[in-house]
Amino acid sequence: MGKKGGNNEAAQARADEQERQNRIRQGTSKINEIFSGRTIGDGQLGADAVYDPTKTYYLSDGSTWSPKPTSASTGSATTLTGMFGSGGAAQGGAQAGNPAHSSGALDRPEESTLSAADQFRQSLGGGLYSGVKQTSGFNDDYFDKQKQSFLDYATPQLEDQYGDAQKQLTFSLARSGLLDSSVRAEKSAELQKKYDLNKQQIADQALSYSTDARNNVEKARSDLITMLNATGDAEGAANSAMARSQALSQPQAFSPLTQLFADFTSGLGQQAAFERANSMSQQYNPGGPQIGRYNTGLFGNTKSVVVGK
Repeated sequence: MGKKGGNNEAAQARADEQERQNRIRQGTSKINEIFSGRTIGDGQLGADAVYDPTKTYYLSDGSTWSPKPTSASTGSATTLTGMFGSGGAAQGGAQAGNPAHSSGALDRPEESTLSAADQFRQSLGGGLYSGVKQTSGFNDDYFDKQKQSFLDYATPQLEDQYGDAQKQLTFSLARSGLLDSSVRAEKSAELQKKYDLNKQQIADQALSYSTDARNNVEKARSDLITMLNATGDAEGAANSAMARSQALSQPQAFSPLTQLFADFTSGLGQQAAFERANSMSQQYNPGGPQIGRYNTGLFGNTKSVVVGK
């Protein structure tokens, strides 16, 4: 008795574990569908929809719905059962004499006593759809959009600030009468270099947003599967996956880009102060030491460029 009881317990434990593993597989598949995209029903039919045998209908998971065959021989089958019983010799002999008939009965698809139209009306309550669509999930297109979103946000700010810096440079050059001088080419090249550097930094940051989004998605997926393996709760894991998916799908909040060319424009202002001071100094002390490292000629009275020694 003890040995038999132990065998039963072991068999039950194996059955429970097999069921648990099945739930884990189902839950993992559901999590992956939610995160990676899946086919779902699209265009839910209303309660007043009428069955059309020429159309194809779909369930919420994207699979095709079709009515079961309508049973047409229930009455004759009952009569035969009444005549020969449920397992009499006559019935067995008929099956033995006609194996094809027996096989056909076993292979016959599940039937329904309801008409196709009635089955359709009954299925409307569970959700029927006129078509299907593919949910995108977190695929490469999604992560590319994260990168592009930041580029679309940051690039106009870069262009605006670059334009402002160009205006400040042009104003400084015009004020000093150096619009057609070599100084303009030098300062414009310096500004262009700063623009190119900022543009590359924006591209790097956009890629970082895409990479971070991918890492966050994979971490969420991994955490959910770990939780599923610990609990065996496939439904709970699927619900959590849906919630995490919705949270991860929210648009990124970006911070404004400020002072991208501050060092260049502030340099213009600082140099202007130096050169004005130097100009005043030269008026009262000709030949005296130069104020500042060099003289661009942008902001003083002189139109020459002098590099301090």
